[in-house]
Amino acid sequence: MMNKVYKNYIFDFYGTLVDILTDEKDPALWDKLAQLYQAYGADYKGEGLRKSYAKRVALARKELIELKGVAYPEVDLVHIFNQLYVDGLPQSSCLYQPEDWGQLIAMVFRVLSRKHLLVYPHTKEVLTSLKEQRCHLYLLSNAQAAFTNAEIDLMALRPYFDAIYLSSDAGICKPQPEFLKQVLDDHGLKPAETVMVGNDLTTDIAVAEAVGIDGILLNTFPYSRQELEKSPLKPDRVITDIEALKPEFT
Repeated sequence: MMNKVYKNYIFDFYGTLVDILTDEKDPALWDKLAQLYQAYGADYKGEGLRKSYAKRVALARKELIELKGVAYPEVDLVHIFNQLYVDGLPQSSCLYQPEDWGQLIAMVFRVLSRKHLLVYPHTKEVLTSLKEQRCHLYLLSNAQAAFTNAEIDLMALRPYFDAIYLSSDAGICKPQPEFLKQVLDDHGLKPAETVMVGNDLTTDIAVAEAVGIDGILLNTFPYSRQELEKSPLKPDRVITDIEALKPEFT
């Protein structure tokens, strides 16, 4: 039986096309970030910075929920890191915030917390095959533009995609239906010709169901058979290797 080849493929990024491991709870990470803030006059210690960060993120999420009226908001960490700098200054201090401070700290935060990042086997081979079949490829990721754009380029994956959508730019994330619907609307994609491919039932498959397109679970997590059977979210197909998407005749 030949694989069904869709006209449009919308891919998740982390856990689907690339394997990544991060540790954002590492005290050494927050100690080093605090030292950067201290160098420019913001009074932080590592643990205090971590707690302030968590509070700022929670507050920003609450504000986005109220502003956008959505259940799944996405905070832009660049703004969080900028606000933390202002919060950490003594009241009598003059603001001396380097240009692109939030962008810089976001990138440092990612580099220090990232343990590994690599493209899964067969990813580029499959994406190339789909492009050769004149399929349209899109990226839809719950991710921070401040460091995900750099990681897309680091993995040399940008040329494969017709367009890239990152949740921090949109202010919403999967499974918020509007996030995926924006891709369909922007490019005039027909639901029957389009599939969402991702590794998470509660985000990728859920959002596909919400907008009425097929969903393929690339089970890298992985979910057990029992978890898949008990889940109310039912992907149209479950695969364990992206190679299963490769067209049989090219």
